[in-house]
Amino acid sequence: MNGSRNHLKKLCLVCLLLSLFCLPVHADVGPKPSVTITLEGVGGQACWGTLLTPQRSTGPYSASDTLELSEGLESGEREAWEQFFRLEQENGEGLSFLNYVDDCSDGQFSWTYRPPSEFQLALWFPETKTLLVSEREESYAFDSYFAFSLKEVILTEGEQTGLPLAHSYPYGREFLAFLGRVALTVGIELLIAWGVGFRSRRQLNIILIANLITQGLLNLGLNLYTYFCGALVGMAGILMLPVYLLAELMVVAVELCLYRRLLAGREGMSRERVTAYTWAANLLSLLVGYILSFLLSGLF
Repeated sequence: MNGSRNHLKKLCLVCLLLSLFCLPVHADVGPKPSVTITLEGVGGQACWGTLLTPQRSTGPYSASDTLELSEGLESGEREAWEQFFRLEQENGEGLSFLNYVDDCSDGQFSWTYRPPSEFQLALWFPETKTLLVSEREESYAFDSYFAFSLKEVILTEGEQTGLPLAHSYPYGREFLAFLGRVALTVGIELLIAWGVGFRSRRQLNIILIANLITQGLLNLGLNLYTYFCGALVGMAGILMLPVYLLAELMVVAVELCLYRRLLAGREGMSRERVTAYTWAANLLSLLVGYILSFLLSGLF
């Protein structure tokens, strides 16, 4: 009997560890930093954007010395590509165009896969033959948000430089997402507790309070980690998985200690049953969160 219980514990641990490597890590080895810039006043007109940077490469993107890479692109994108290429060749500040072009006609520029950490936004408006270039900025968070106002900019043929970017991190949205993740996890673990027999008010209150504390601290810690690592985005992406793994295991350890002390041996609840519940609840909530991360990306 004890051997079977030990095998169950080992199986739960292995499943938890493997599931952590299935987190929404966006392709290769970990979460990827991003830069998102809201363009205020674009008004639906044709607009293309890129980031000029002192870096010569980042991720799969790199600078080129020829126009060959523009071949095969559709006419609008190819024209923008060639404008940014010429801008790189003519600027005297050592800035590079890394062959990334985004259609910004919807009022938003996005570079969601390893953007440069230091950059200037460049926008091309084909209708007015206008080229706008912002001041130099840096990523300040793992996911950095900026706003670029065009409301007082007159789009005339030629180049305008030195236009300001403003930080616009969505603190309110992130806070609501934080509350949503905590509520989701707590709800799942309470449902599992009810299903396995923890049904008294005292038992459910203990599980509720424990989860509010552990899941609140876990999500807060991960939010702070991803916010304050803007200057180390590459290293932060590599470390994200082990950091999350360690944090999740610490949550399980804390909950296990609390439940064994406060729930085991009371109201017919054995130590083994409490242990099995703790591992199963955390594993299931993790897997449900993984699945929902694809369906409700704004929450994760």
